Amino acid sequence: MSTKTVCIILADGFEEVEALMPADIFKRLKINVILAGLKDKLVIGAHGFQLTANTLAKDVSVADFDALMLPGGLPGATNLQSSPIVTDLLRQANAQNKICAAICAAPIVLHDTGVAKGKTITGYPGCEGLAKQPNCSFSGANVEVDGNIISAIGMGKAHLFAFAIAKALGIPAQDINNLAAGAFLD
Repeated sequence: MSTKTVCIILADGFEEVEALMPADIFKRLKINVILAGLKDKLVIGAHGFQLTANTLAKDVSVADFDALMLPGGLPGATNLQSSPIVTDLLRQANAQNKICAAICAAPIVLHDTGVAKGKTITGYPGCEGLAKQPNCSFSGANVEVDGNIISAIGMGKAHLFAFAIAKALGIPAQDINNLAAGAFLD
């Protein structure tokens, strides 16, 4: 099996848990992670934590990844929403049927770029109005998988979001279940 790669785009104001929990889960599942800063390599999260990205989003090509992931947070999601770089990467990835994933407030970007057209998405409560546009449904589910589009409701479900992306990338269910059992002891 070839190694898969997820590119996580970080904009100032990103929700730290929504970026780092999936990144950690991906690493544990032997999935490569590219952390791409939207404007700079040093990115400041919604709660003031600073993270140094591997690269800049403008230097990422769709050929570099199998899944593109957008964490939420404010103003992180609106910074992603207003970026032509993010719009271009999402549209190219979607055209190649690559996974396009967003959590919390970031599904607004899936909607606004048109990649959620004809799809069912979820997101943070309050985002429902964005999906009331024609050709898009909002479920309110914890995690929604509709073809190559994966979305999640928020920070508390970041692990389920990551597992859904890993499953869509073809990571064996046994590997995902073993990690879940060991990491999330109920």
